[in-house]
Amino acid sequence: MENGRHYFDLQVWNCTDRDIVVPLANLPWGQNTLGLVLYPAGRLAGEPLKESIPVADFPDSKIKIQAKGHVEGRVDLDSRFVGIARYAGRGNLLIFWEYDLSLIIGGNSQFVGGMVPFGGASQTKNVTGIACK
Repeated sequence: MENGRHYFDLQVWNCTDRDIVVPLANLPWGQNTLGLVLYPAGRLAGEPLKESIPVADFPDSKIKIQAKGHVEGRVDLDSRFVGIARYAGRGNLLIFWEYDLSLIIGGNSQFVGGMVPFGGASQTKNVTGIACK
């Protein structure tokens, strides 16, 4: 949460020994490349929140990810999920996400994904670290 809005912050790591250049639109926070489902849990459990993807024109710019480095971005959940504000401070949401790595590395589809619990307004989860070993 930041200024009353819900965000999903992401990092993309380049674990190779060379820099790579990726179109901004192909990153997870880019042009509708991230599959998201928000599901209420706990006392407010029920149906997944309805997603409404806003129209956005991303500049035709390229992002350089340095070798063994990363880039960060965020998805504004309030813009994509109308009604998310009614869950703030009342219960938990589960964020299910999926992303196709082939948008960065090329080749056949190679999906990654996961689930992240999203707590009430007073809770913030921040996971950082080195993804490359």
